[in-house]
Amino acid sequence: MKSSLFLAISTAILLALGSTLHSQAPTAVKSPQQILQAMKVKNQELLEKQAVTLQKLDELEKDAEQLKIFGKRS
Repeated sequence: MKSSLFLAISTAILLALGSTLHSQAPTAVKSPQQILQAMKVKNQELLEKQAVTLQKLDELEKDAEQLKIFGKRS
């Protein structure tokens, strides 16, 4: 189960990173502090997306366990 969780999280990360690979028009040169702040914002957004994904995966795992229990009862 941990390998599927790792695979799902890895896939989510790759999809999130893949959408940002297509650069837009070049912008003005930023200071290192501005670049760092932008990276912090992007990282926070990514962490929030990962938290939502992890919560969904936990719910799916609970549902799968319930299905196993109900399947054994039948």
